[in-house]
Amino acid sequence: MSDEQPSQKVSLLSLLGVYTKIGTLGFGGGYAVLSFIRSETVEKHAWITASQFDQIVEMSAFAPGPTTTNVLAAIALRVKGTKGLVFGFLAVIWPSFLLILGLADATAVLHNSYLTGALRGIEVAVIGLLLDVVWTLWKDVPHIVLTILIAAMAIGLTIVGVSPIITIVLASVITLADYAIRKAPLEIRKSTGHEKK
Repeated sequence: MSDEQPSQKVSLLSLLGVYTKIGTLGFGGGYAVLSFIRSETVEKHAWITASQFDQIVEMSAFAPGPTTTNVLAAIALRVKGTKGLVFGFLAVIWPSFLLILGLADATAVLHNSYLTGALRGIEVAVIGLLLDVVWTLWKDVPHIVLTILIAAMAIGLTIVGVSPIITIVLASVITLADYAIRKAPLEIRKSTGHEKK
C-alpha cells in the first residue's frame, strides 16, 4: 500500500455518518459486508482506490479478529488518523449494540413467524453478497494457471474441513515460492548486465 498521509478532505462527521450506516445496514457480517463497505468507501465517497481496498482486505485476512472490523479500522485510520479510527469504531458498533440490548428483553419476538421469514430472506441475500465479494476480488487478481490452482486448492481444502489458517499459509507459501522462482532469473540478468558494464 502507498505511504500517503491520511486525507484531510474527509470530515469526521462524514466518517461517522458512513460508518453508522454500515453498522446499521451491514447484515451478514464478515465477508458479506465487504461489498457494502467497498461501495461506500471506494465507489460512492472515493476515500481510497479499489486497489488500496483490495490490499487492505488481503492484509486484514492475516490479522486476528473479524475481517470486517479490521478493514473498517484500516480505512478510518488511513483517511482520518487515530481520531477517525476511534470514532469510526464506535460509529460501527453502536447500532448493533443497541439492537442486541433490545432483543435481550424481547426473546419471544425471535419465534415470530414473520421475523423468521425475514431472517431467511436475509440469509439468501447474504449468499448473493458473498458471491459479489468473491467476483470483485477475483477480477483484481492475475488470471494465470497458478491463481486458478490456488483457488481450486482453497475450495477443496475448505470442503474437506481444513482450517482456513492452514489454507491461507499454504497459499502464501506457494505464491512466495513462485515469486522467488520468477525473481531469480531477473536478478541473474541484472547482475550479468552489470558485469558487462
